Amino acid sequence: MEIGDTIRGRRSIRRYQRRNIPDPVIEGLLDLARHAPSSMNGQPWHFIVVRGEEMKRRLVEIKNKYCPFEKKAYRADFLQHASAIVIVCVDKRESYDREIENGLLAAANILLGAQAEGLGSVYMSAHKADEPAVAEEIRQALGIPEHVAPISLLPLGYPDERPEPKDMKPLKEIISYEAFGKR
Repeated sequence: MEIGDTIRGRRSIRRYQRRNIPDPVIEGLLDLARHAPSSMNGQPWHFIVVRGEEMKRRLVEIKNKYCPFEKKAYRADFLQHASAIVIVCVDKRESYDREIENGLLAAANILLGAQAEGLGSVYMSAHKADEPAVAEEIRQALGIPEHVAPISLLPLGYPDERPEPKDMKPLKEIISYEAFGKR
């Protein structure tokens, strides 16, 4: 699949077929993630692959506990049906004060790699600046050391839904030249 098609075709997938993803496919996605840019080439990533039902249930519980009111329609129950969940973490000591950015760049590579492999995923944050308890509970549940921060949860699976194409704002509405608002 061409990169433009991969980017334009990616959708948030929350329903998955009951099929396992082979380990080499997941490892291939994690290999793509480690090629993401990172602050000062710190390469601070650590990836936890969760397949066990009990840990999936625990992650569902944590995410639902901290689900904001305005997102109640997007509860995390679907995580239970993913073939695997990748938790993207970063070592704060190697992030040069850019934990979030480093984690997001690696997560984006996983999301795009999943699309190219015919897999579905959706971005879920493990970090919430105004609610640090989310990351703390995830960290404790997974035995993540203090110096490592969980940034995102990425469920992976073979899609069991086909969302419609996204409505996109016209490009000319979001581009300025030389200064904001100048066309």
